[in-house]
Amino acid sequence: MRTDVSITDRIGNGIVAGFIATFVMSALHEPMALVTAAVGMHAPAGFLFHFFVGTLLWGSLFGIVHDWLPGASWLRGIVFGFVAALAVLFVIAPLAGSGVLCLKLGVFAPIVVALFHVGYGAILGLVYGKLLDTDEAHYAAHR
Repeated sequence: MRTDVSITDRIGNGIVAGFIATFVMSALHEPMALVTAAVGMHAPAGFLFHFFVGTLLWGSLFGIVHDWLPGASWLRGIVFGFVAALAVLFVIAPLAGSGVLCLKLGVFAPIVVALFHVGYGAILGLVYGKLLDTDEAHYAAHR
């Protein structure tokens, strides 16, 4: 693991990247509203919940694990997004009443959930990589 980027910068970059990725994916609000309604949440509460989780939880976690994942930042984001999708499909969805793999929402729900999370991860990784490049350039210029 690299030691030239502090943990606070990693988490901060992850939060910024998580917010941007969540914002972009939230443009596809209608499917998210359908999912939150299906599990008994009102759309505004579900929307805020997704912003909280996508920005603070997943963004911070990605900043922490980024250097342990393989490949370029965008690929690391895709891997991370896929793992997040698995967590949602096998842990969160059953707890929320959507069943394992969200199958109570329909046969295409697992595919949609996986694609959303992989798309989120790709954006997360792209933005995080750009922020990390900017941090590295800043540190190199001031050494």
